[in-house]
Formats: sequence, C-alpha cells, structure tokens
Amino acid sequence: MKWNNGKERAKFEREQKELRKQYLELGMTEFQIKAMYDFDKSYLNLLQREARHTQKLELELFDENEYDEAKSPLLKRFFNKVSVEDRYFDDRINWIEEIDSEDIYFAIKAMSEKDKNILTCLVFDDLTVTQTARYIGVSHQAISKKVKKFKRIFEKRLRKCRSRELPLVGEM
Repeated sequence: MKWNNGKERAKFEREQKELRKQYLELGMTEFQIKAMYDFDKSYLNLLQREARHTQKLELELFDENEYDEAKSPLLKRFFNKVSVEDRYFDDRINWIEEIDSEDIYFAIKAMSEKDKNILTCLVFDDLTVTQTARYIGVSHQAISKKVKKFKRIFEKRLRKCRSRELPLVGEM
C-alpha cells in the first residue's frame, strides 16, 4: 500500500474545508467542529500508519497448485527477522546436556565456547594438551592453564556436591 502524505493531507484539508461549511450551516459550534476535525485527522493518521506498515501480498505471483515461498515479497523483505540460526545445539558439545549433576552442568554451560571446545578435545576426543593446543591454535601453556582452571572449577563443584551428599554420576 503506497501513501503520498502531501497529496493525502491536501485532499484531507480540502474535504475538511467543505465539511466545515456544512457543519456551520447545521448550527454546530466551533468546539464541535474542532472535535470532528480532530477525529477525522486521527483517522487519517491511522490510515497513514496502516499504509506504512502494510505490504500488499501479490497472489498472482504464485501458481494455484504450487506455493513457492521464495517468491513472496514479504519473505524477501523480512527474511532476517523471521529466520533464526540454531546456535543452541552443537553436535560437538552435545555431551553437556547429558550431565546429571546440576552444579557441574551449570559450571560447564557458563564456560565460553572456546573453553567448552578445549574441554571436549581433552575429554571426549582424547587429544593431548599439545594436540589440543595445535587444534585450537594457542600455545601449550595456554591449554595447561585452562586444564588447571578446569580442575579448580570441578573440584570446587564436586566438594559442593559431596557436602550436600548428592549422588554423583556413577555413584548411584
């Protein structure tokens, strides 16, 4: 729907000029005429908003028997707003979802993607620290520091679990 604001406003003012004459002939007061004008102007603004936020769906673009979404002008215009990339599930780190201990689960979920990737390389891919460093693209010392950090995090969480006497995975 297209809207030419200047043209529509000029047309509106011409119509209001004629209506004002008719209202005066009918004996309306200035207050009543102003109220009618304000109401009509709010309706004009509503039409303008509708025109600005509405796009005509041209159905003749589509074959009756075959609907091709790629031809939709609305889909083309708003594709980025109606589509998402699934970043939640990564096959490489799906093992995290299988952790039974809430404390450890949340500790790992809170880690950066890089830390999760390092942990996956070390634990599930069975890579050495040197191989992991080469794979990630960092130094051997950086991975060694991460391993120490992981140990501190998990030892703290395990102590917390044991202090609450919660069963750990494998102890059930």
